Amino acid sequence: MQMKSLLCVKGLDNSQRFATISGLIYLALFISVALVGPTGLLYVPGLILAPILALTSLRRLRDAGKPAQLALVAMAPFIFVIVTLVHVHSMMLLLTFMVLAVLAIGYLAMLPAARNLDYVQGYSGPVEMGDAARPVRSQGGRARVEPTLGGIAPSEGREESIPASVETEYQQQMKAESYQSYTDQDSTRSRSRTAQSQLASIQQFIEANRKAVIIAAGSVVGCLLLISLWTLLPSSETHNESVNVVDETEVVEPKVERISTAMPDGFSLALEEDVLIMRWLGESGAPENLWSLATAKGDKTCSRLRFNNGTEYRPMVVDLLADTGTEARFSPLDTEAIVVDMARRGNVSLCGYNFSLKGSQAALGKTAEFRAFL
Repeated sequence: MQMKSLLCVKGLDNSQRFATISGLIYLALFISVALVGPTGLLYVPGLILAPILALTSLRRLRDAGKPAQLALVAMAPFIFVIVTLVHVHSMMLLLTFMVLAVLAIGYLAMLPAARNLDYVQGYSGPVEMGDAARPVRSQGGRARVEPTLGGIAPSEGREESIPASVETEYQQQMKAESYQSYTDQDSTRSRSRTAQSQLASIQQFIEANRKAVIIAAGSVVGCLLLISLWTLLPSSETHNESVNVVDETEVVEPKVERISTAMPDGFSLALEEDVLIMRWLGESGAPENLWSLATAKGDKTCSRLRFNNGTEYRPMVVDLLADTGTEARFSPLDTEAIVVDMARRGNVSLCGYNFSLKGSQAALGKTAEFRAFL
């Protein structure tokens, strides 16, 4: 089977050749899936195989005397299979389109030929099919010229006489080879006639029960398609699981890394991403919110962080924690300015506490994250 015949536009393909080529195309497609995976790269072999499938479909339809538009019957399932492999990844939907492809190929293969033609490997057309389409040349017996002796040459064209025993053996061998060749050809013709007879029987059955066959095939494809679509719809359990995941995500806050450095006068500064936190110990009591910028309610002494030069910053929240620690959180917009003032000023006050900043620059310089602000 030459490549030229696969790409021939004017030739004809019989049923067996069309079915064989179509099956090999799908086999090549699934081998490509095994090699590159169900990804967009699958479109590359798809673009190579699609024209071969289209042309063999056109040749089969021409052989059956049917309109070329029916080639879409074979092409549509092939396209659906590729799209399912690349984008949908549904085994049930893939099975549905494969069944549809088998039915489409079977339908085109069952179409009876419009004329009785001589096929070479199932093909009839302008492209030669290699040695199978070439006549075998007969081989004549060898002859040699007798050497001259004493200046007398034998007559031209005189053949060497072959002993009778040798000639008889040669003739027997040629007869045996001829008989074997005839037997092989006869066996091939017999198998071809048997296949054609079986195909004709199937065609007659389908033709006699066309309505029932169409209904059965349509029912199978329809059921598979409905099951495929059902498997693609999200179930209620999946929906509930996704809602639970969302709820858990909302309730459980992600942990943020805290980077902390101790200051000389008994308090510490910490960073959680860009949020600056000032922490100290000393209060007692149940955990509570001491101040909130959002509501402007709480202990007014906690509403301002004030440095000795008069610079002030408002904390977003100030909380008393269960470990008797008090934490004040500031806006990320003020983080850099507050760190700089902590390093340069003499003291700072918050919530009625006054903290000395002597040696604060050296303490901040020990941590790379704080050192980056200085």
